[in-house]
Amino acid sequence: MAESLYWIGRYVERAEQTARHTEATFRHTLVMGSTAEADARRERHWIALLDIVGERAAFAPDGPPVDDQSVPERLIFSTANANSIVECIARARDNAHTMRHQMATEMWEALNRFHLDVQRPASRRVAAAGAEHMTRFCRSIVDFSQLLQGITDSTMPREEGWYFLQAGKFLERAEWTARTIDVNYRLLVGEHPEGGDRPALAEAWDLQPWGTLLRALSAYESYHRIQSRGVHPSAVVEVLTLSEVLPRSIRFSIGKVEAALAHISEEAPSYNGSEPMPGSSGESEARREVGRLHAEFAYQRLDDLLDRGIHESLLEIQRRCYRIGDLIEHEFFAHRPLTAQEAMV
Repeated sequence: MAESLYWIGRYVERAEQTARHTEATFRHTLVMGSTAEADARRERHWIALLDIVGERAAFAPDGPPVDDQSVPERLIFSTANANSIVECIARARDNAHTMRHQMATEMWEALNRFHLDVQRPASRRVAAAGAEHMTRFCRSIVDFSQLLQGITDSTMPREEGWYFLQAGKFLERAEWTARTIDVNYRLLVGEHPEGGDRPALAEAWDLQPWGTLLRALSAYESYHRIQSRGVHPSAVVEVLTLSEVLPRSIRFSIGKVEAALAHISEEAPSYNGSEPMPGSSGESEARREVGRLHAEFAYQRLDDLLDRGIHESLLEIQRRCYRIGDLIEHEFFAHRPLTAQEAMV
């Protein structure tokens, strides 16, 4: 049950993030015009989206064109893409099906109903009818994710399963935010900005893409509540990376993962009298790794990221998130013998 909830959290968050970024890329590229230069810019933004979701290899030079038809098709409906939206929803639903009698009826019904809806051929035809319909479909994915989160918030006991769901969701979010900032930074500033990151951020003149980045991460309004000087590239990077109050920031997400693992390893045995899990506080490398990363965020400033390099810093964050995910799977799920109570379920 714990592993299923962990992956439900990851898959639903992955589907939502893919939908958010696809919709944002659509809206941003639609107003670029129809010149050859605009077409090249539009292609660069779709390539950046492919880099974020890890699907660049599917669009080889002799393969399908990188445009507003083939890329959304691959990211939303393709069954050949294990991380497409329909595949993520299907996998979340499959995990829920294995434990449907142990979860709230409302949670199962919402997930199952939406899975069946996105699988209908009619949904695919409507979404493919044009940019407006595609963006509406992406918005429906985001709405579903938020609905499911609301249902779980109001129905799930704050026990071990709940915290595994949170750990999966926020670890996935931290990885996505790090990749999104990294890819967009290199798209907007360049792979190796002349003079370093500081002058490149200070001299950035086109601020619209940075606003699009905030909207893609559902952070535009929150950013303006935190920052009073308007959209500025350095402030955008700082808030999305280091803010302790923005739910989409890397620091906030890592803090939630740390809190979830703390509850799992310290408090889970008290819920049902079971034996402590292998990842208990004294022996969990996953908890130590996420704790170290969160502690570093608590004392980091934007200057620290700039001194090391934005790309290098974000790449290291991604690597550490991958390691935390591997450790969670190894310590809490892989080859763990069932307790007597678990075996009776």
